[in-house]
Amino acid sequence: MKFCNKCGHKLDDDQKFCTKCGAPAPSVPLPQGESQSNPPTPTSAGTVPTPANTVSTPAGPVATTAVKANATKRLIIIIAAIVAVALVAVGAGFGTYKAQLWGGKTVPNPADLGIAKSSKTHEFTAADVEASLHKRGFKTTIKQTFSAKPKGSFVGYHNIQANKRYSTGNPITVFASNGPGVPQGTRGQSVRKIQKSIASMGVPVHYYKIVVTDQKTPADTVIASHPADGQAVSDTKTGINIGVAEQGKGVGYDVVGQDKGQAQQQYASAGFNVTLKPRFSSKARIGKIVDSDPKPGSEANGGNLTLYYGIDASGFKDAVSSKNVFANDKSSQSFSSDDLVGAAAPVEGKYCNESGKCIDLTNGTDTTGNEQPRIFSSEAPETPRSANGTYDFHHQLVFCGSMQQAFCSPETDPYALYTKNSGAFELTPYDSAFGFTCGNDLMLDGTGFCIGGKHVYLDQAGQPGVSSDNLSGARYEMGPLYTYFPVGANVQKVTDSGYFDKDEVAKSAKQKAVDTSRPFFISRDKTLYDKTSLDFTSLETRNPFEPFGSVGKKPMEPVKPAPSDETAYYLVEDPQLDWGSLPEYVIGGDNSGKSTAKGDDNGKATQPAAKDATPDQILTALAKGDFTPIAGSYCLNSGECMQLSKEGVLTGVNKQYDMIAHEGSHLSLSNGSNGSPDTTYSPDKPFFILKGPDSEYTCDGGVGLDQCSNVMMNQMTTTPTKLLYVFKGADTSAWYKENDQSIKNPGFLYVEGADDPTQAPTDKPYITIMNSHSTTSTEPPHPNDVYYLKE
Repeated sequence: MKFCNKCGHKLDDDQKFCTKCGAPAPSVPLPQGESQSNPPTPTSAGTVPTPANTVSTPAGPVATTAVKANATKRLIIIIAAIVAVALVAVGAGFGTYKAQLWGGKTVPNPADLGIAKSSKTHEFTAADVEASLHKRGFKTTIKQTFSAKPKGSFVGYHNIQANKRYSTGNPITVFASNGPGVPQGTRGQSVRKIQKSIASMGVPVHYYKIVVTDQKTPADTVIASHPADGQAVSDTKTGINIGVAEQGKGVGYDVVGQDKGQAQQQYASAGFNVTLKPRFSSKARIGKIVDSDPKPGSEANGGNLTLYYGIDASGFKDAVSSKNVFANDKSSQSFSSDDLVGAAAPVEGKYCNESGKCIDLTNGTDTTGNEQPRIFSSEAPETPRSANGTYDFHHQLVFCGSMQQAFCSPETDPYALYTKNSGAFELTPYDSAFGFTCGNDLMLDGTGFCIGGKHVYLDQAGQPGVSSDNLSGARYEMGPLYTYFPVGANVQKVTDSGYFDKDEVAKSAKQKAVDTSRPFFISRDKTLYDKTSLDFTSLETRNPFEPFGSVGKKPMEPVKPAPSDETAYYLVEDPQLDWGSLPEYVIGGDNSGKSTAKGDDNGKATQPAAKDATPDQILTALAKGDFTPIAGSYCLNSGECMQLSKEGVLTGVNKQYDMIAHEGSHLSLSNGSNGSPDTTYSPDKPFFILKGPDSEYTCDGGVGLDQCSNVMMNQMTTTPTKLLYVFKGADTSAWYKENDQSIKNPGFLYVEGADDPTQAPTDKPYITIMNSHSTTSTEPPHPNDVYYLKE
């Protein structure tokens, strides 16, 4: 028998815990001789007395040790229980974590998302990846990026590794391909730093040297590209052009951004004949150079140079006044200098919207030979749209309703924006504004009638009774319309006037506001209209889709969409370079001013001689002021010769030509009808024109164009040298056939009634002297009047 050490309660031998106090049963054996039936009676102090006939053993230390052992065992049992509970909890937690019920979720590879690849591109689309992530509880945002993958394809995650866990509370950026392009921030980087990213676009990449004249731009720095920084590739066959800075002589790319006065003085001092012309620009470049002709970055050694400087809305009417548009042709002005030239808006450039779609507004030429500046859109047809093919020049964009003359008549355009003093104006193709459609033909007023949907000309035989009532099948079609806002234009004033559709205005108010620090236009979207074609029965009605017309015409249909950052086409301000004329840049090679063209012993670029040069090589060199390909002696059949130097200086001129050709004349490639040198060669235009500087004008009023611009021709004493250069092997036979238009007549020849229509052979290139002011009275070159290159 044993007793509880804590309370003395009697315990059975096999009892492990005291039933009275719960303490563990003692394991100490009873004293020898003690009867189990007569247990010692505990004293009031809780101790058991020792019998008198036995040896007493101290009980204190034994009891203390037992208590401590039992307490330790109890603690171990409690801890074990707690651990067991914890292990159960941990096991449950691990299971829920593994089940991704807490602690974030795994971002899988697209292949593990359970989505299919596009049947067209054979790539996962970013939209499908995003939708699948949404189902897994992730928040996402889509970000466009350039890559070799097709547009809309999944490219990757931003700062996320697939198959790792991430919190669902933070949005995941999903990269969507915008196709190949030039990543934002490429400009200004070292060419070696961007080489890998550009090569990854999967399109051809070409590197070119671009001349800089300042000391601020480090060599081997990317300073230009096509497409521009942050723009998508438009032609995957052409690919990407990268312009790399190199110190050199010419029109430095650093001219862009210079003060216009400073740039004019700098290049005039360098031997260039400088002309300043205005062009719309961003707020930061008003009064500064935005472009040039020859292009910024071109190698050149003097010659004509046009510098374009930035203006805002306040400079519009001055820019399109006749005094500025025809600044170099004042002698032909017979009108007020305040007249506005409706086809001369200074809008040239590339314009792109948020999605990457671009529209080019270019200063181009037409088939009329008219010197008036003309603006064309890259959206306009490239071929004539009328039945007889004579109205291609009507594709020009106009901002007013000028018809029979070049100038605006604000009193007849009460609804045109340019009359509203908001700074904004419209640009629309002339043929859309003043023509109508008959069948598949575009007809202009007065060109005939429409009978049963067929175009009938006024002089067509067998059509009696044709009148203005015969317009069956005639209709007005909605054409392109660009609502242009220069910097400083009052966008809100135009919007409040009801010019834009009210529902589209409400929609645009929820979008990001348009950036008014850059020029932009809104392109009318035909897909937003219920009707884009209307029948009409009278020539007196005006096109309801166009802003122009006679007094009393109703306002045109409200324009859709309205201005916002999403709908605007912004000017891409980097100048568009003549990439084909630039020398190649070799990464890692020696680009210290050397051209990739065959050079002489000093490594300097050389040009092929005239007898070996192709027309394209000749025109490209001349545009830079380099006359090497055509330099040499040119002689008449009689043996009299003139010399043309590599710098373009003409000597040996016979004194009989002292009024129209001058000794020592410094020639340059004549500007075409677009105001810049025409460097395009085609077999039906196998020639070009060289002319001397305007300083060769002399008259009773003084010297130079400005002094002589308003005098009559009979008061002129001299005019600038003007030479016609004809390429070797040119087909000029049409010049000698009266009224023969099988080959395009050059436009300056009088082919009717020539004194001697004998054709000058073209087995060698030749030049002939022209009357400087003649446009239609020069006879075709006679063999005895042309100077052949002496080989």
